[in-house]
Amino acid sequence: MNDSGLSNAINNRHPWQDDFIEPLQVYNFEDSKKAWKIILTLSGHCNFPSLFPEFFPSFLKEVACSYQPDLALHNFERFAETISDKNYLYTIFATSPDLLKALVILFSGSQALTDSLLSDPSFFDWLKNPDTLGKSKSSDGFMRGYYELAGEDYLGSKTPDLIRKFKKREYIRIGLRDLMSKTDFRETGRDVSLLADICLQVAYEYADRECRKKYGAPFYETADGKLEEAEFTIIGMGKLGGLELNYSSDIDLIYIYTSSKGETQPTDEFDEVIRISTHEYFTKLALLITKTINEITSHGNVFRVDLELRPEGKSGEIVNSLASCEIYYQSWGRTWERQALMKARVCAGSEALGEEFFKLMEPFIYRRSVDFAAVEEIRGMKEKINQSLKRKKPGGGNIKLGYGGIREVEFTVQAYQLLFGGRDKSMRIANTLGVLEKLNQLGFVTTEDYEQLREAYTFLRNLENRVQISFGLQTHLLPEDEARLAILALKMGIKESSREKLAEKLLFEFVRHTQFVGGLFSGLFEEEKKKESARIAEKGLNHTWELNVEVLAGIPFKDVKNALRFLESLRDGPKFSHPSEKSIKDFHAVLPKILEGCGKVPMPDSAVKNLIKFIETSHARESFLSLFQSNKKLLELLLIIFGSSDFLSGVLIKQPDVIDVLRNLESIYRFKHPEKIVEELSRSLKDCKNFEAKKIFLRRFKQGEELRIGIRYLIQEADLEGTLADLSNLARVYLQTAYLTGLEELAKRYDNLSTVPDNFAIIGMGKLGGHELNFGSDLDIIFVYQETEEELLPAGELVSFYAKLSQLMYELTSRMTSAGYAYKIDTDLRPEGASGVLVKSIQGYEKYFSSRARVWEQQAMTRAGFVAGNRQAGENFIKVAQEFTYRSKLEYGSLIEISRLRERMEKELAKEFAKGKNVKLGFGGLADIEFTVQILQMMHGKKNPRLRETNTLAAVAQFNALGMLDHGESECLRKNYLFLRNLECVLRIINPASTNHLPREKGELLVLAKLLGYGEKDIEDPAGKLMEDYDQNTKEVRAFYRKTIDTLLRTSL
Repeated sequence: MNDSGLSNAINNRHPWQDDFIEPLQVYNFEDSKKAWKIILTLSGHCNFPSLFPEFFPSFLKEVACSYQPDLALHNFERFAETISDKNYLYTIFATSPDLLKALVILFSGSQALTDSLLSDPSFFDWLKNPDTLGKSKSSDGFMRGYYELAGEDYLGSKTPDLIRKFKKREYIRIGLRDLMSKTDFRETGRDVSLLADICLQVAYEYADRECRKKYGAPFYETADGKLEEAEFTIIGMGKLGGLELNYSSDIDLIYIYTSSKGETQPTDEFDEVIRISTHEYFTKLALLITKTINEITSHGNVFRVDLELRPEGKSGEIVNSLASCEIYYQSWGRTWERQALMKARVCAGSEALGEEFFKLMEPFIYRRSVDFAAVEEIRGMKEKINQSLKRKKPGGGNIKLGYGGIREVEFTVQAYQLLFGGRDKSMRIANTLGVLEKLNQLGFVTTEDYEQLREAYTFLRNLENRVQISFGLQTHLLPEDEARLAILALKMGIKESSREKLAEKLLFEFVRHTQFVGGLFSGLFEEEKKKESARIAEKGLNHTWELNVEVLAGIPFKDVKNALRFLESLRDGPKFSHPSEKSIKDFHAVLPKILEGCGKVPMPDSAVKNLIKFIETSHARESFLSLFQSNKKLLELLLIIFGSSDFLSGVLIKQPDVIDVLRNLESIYRFKHPEKIVEELSRSLKDCKNFEAKKIFLRRFKQGEELRIGIRYLIQEADLEGTLADLSNLARVYLQTAYLTGLEELAKRYDNLSTVPDNFAIIGMGKLGGHELNFGSDLDIIFVYQETEEELLPAGELVSFYAKLSQLMYELTSRMTSAGYAYKIDTDLRPEGASGVLVKSIQGYEKYFSSRARVWEQQAMTRAGFVAGNRQAGENFIKVAQEFTYRSKLEYGSLIEISRLRERMEKELAKEFAKGKNVKLGFGGLADIEFTVQILQMMHGKKNPRLRETNTLAAVAQFNALGMLDHGESECLRKNYLFLRNLECVLRIINPASTNHLPREKGELLVLAKLLGYGEKDIEDPAGKLMEDYDQNTKEVRAFYRKTIDTLLRTSL
């Protein structure tokens, strides 16, 4: 029977026949009869011959290529039963073949992850988003994902369950990307580790809030007798610390707090509390965090928590103060604890406290003297592990602890770190592959040994992950039976013609790698090797950098001599000054890092020039040189800013004090919820004594936050969508604060009023309304107020009051001060534009909309959203605006007017022939996408309120969900939009005054290309590739725009 005969039998739902055995064996089923039964069940889900005739041929081909076809088919049936609307399900598969392929791989590759998906069908809706499986996530991406999942319940009674749901969902994504070979083990380990970080951070914030409700805030007494709030940090150890967790790893933690000398105090939020000692508070906090993460509930646990690496292990306190940690480690710390702390990092809680802990631990972990006895201790530890394994007599090979296993690779690199990390700080790396790479660079490990060791470690870690992902079990043993070995071999990417050969090949590779690792570890630091390593270490220690043209030749400076002059001025200080010997020594110590940083940024000349300008402006050259020695991360971040963004560089150079933002690593590497921004802003504003002080502070706060958001975008901690959302949230918080500050100021001036009128709202338009604000963007807003029956002021005075409030908001936001301005406010979208009244009532808008408003204003209102002021007044205005915007029909004449407006924008504003390509207004630019989406919204928004999204991509997603745009078309549109917005974003972050025109000069285009990541893709001509992609995207956008407009014009007649 051929394929067509089999398809016929499926469509006609024929009962089992022995003739089916042969054609089904083509699809690699082991139990053909059982497979046929499942296929018949699936064939009854809907009318496949007429609706989805290609489903079963495609589906069975995917199943045949999977890891276990029988399991894939069985799990697919289980999954399909959870979806009630079968036509909806198979429509999705018909339009998204990649999703079907991914699910088949999941169902055949991991029973644990399959069960997680089946436990919550909402995970399927999440997987449908192509971005879900498209890329790895940063810490920021994980945190945003949690907030999106949790909604308003992100810190409440549901938090423990929500963390469990979030972890399950993310494990499906991480595991599936792994099974689909979309990633490598290094990225997988990082993803799992960052996921653990976010779960710990949420658990910490939840537990801290619960403890504060009962006991207040923990304070301690400083050395000078002042009371300060105590901090808490969670230190990740082992694989968590090294960003290399497995799927089934425990998480090794140490809990630390500032000081035990104090007790809790009531707070403004929680004033009736039970006072307890600071130590008691943090003990309760640590217990609750552990319970939140470790406890097995009806939803399972989040991670297994292991606290045995803390001081004194099981018998020690669950949480320790800094002082008690210092005493313990300096007095009783052992070699294995030095090893453990080499992989430590802050996973949650206070980064500053964590850094203080690491400074205290540095002399304990890293010794200046070379002591080979530590290596013998490591060998002794491994020998104990070997003896323990012999007693247990496990069946298959032990991937982690056996001869030549993962532990021997880790012990090898840690031995070098223990010996030489005290002298060479560059070896102080928590990640195993990172250390291995550094050992090769320094000459401790030959290139041949490095490549073999890296290959072996990667193989073993991948093998460990594949063993664990199948059933979610914490095992490190290879299976013994041939069938399971063959499946494991397939998951490892091994290709062979039979099950037997697959198993043999896997075992051959396992033995080959473990023999190499075992041999290397056995010969570690034999007498000759000791001498050679000591010689290499001594050579590195005595190496000094000289500043000359030859040293700079390896960095892609445009003007090497100019760069040299700038660096010489950093070394020597201002003219006629006398640099100290220490400052010159510090300069030579940080010079390699400066040059390394310059080599990585798109504009190395600017990096050096702006760094020197910043240091000269701050008048603290010697302090910064010393600071860069101890804080290399700060220097790295500064060079990224100075070599990537003239805009952000200008902020730092004009306001050096905002550098504190970069010194706070929590704010850089953790997503900051808008509520936290509000808390920080409100707390600091209380210290401002008058209105003038508030004006200055607000501007500096905004500049600091914009700097924080900018560096997060540049280091790819936040993606484009997150960055635009953060900039929009910042503007909304700023406007709400300006509104409240202005209202407070007016209340003082109207001291005869018992209550101040506040039925006033600020409506965001354009990118602000759409939650898509860019760097340096103006704020398009309109001021509205609600007239009520019981007004506190007569009608004439009420308008005057709100006009004064608007003017105060201008003063707080747009007026130039010694700290610059925060935002430029643009109110030209109000009725009559610049000649119209500044503040208008909602009733006035209603009359205007019904009588004089034009088509472009109707289009503009698709982006109107409440951003600040009185929420009820804002929502009332939006209701009126939507009645005006979304009508039963968009007239033919209106369509013609909008399309002509778009043509005029391209010809009269973009002027691409004279000025070059324009990302926003030019051919196939962002305006094409925005106009098309807004036209479709205006046409269909009345019948489908879900389409009334102010955000462009959210609107595209709704059109896709409602079937009003083809799935492939909407995905292409999303890709085009993100490409163009990313390009616009880098143009703006370089220079906010940019008119959205691409530079024509090749060097400037290369800068853009590097900022967009083209330099990391091993592309011979990054600038050329950028322009090639630009042309492709704009052609696709223009084709979509023309097709949509032409269709609408034909059908609207």
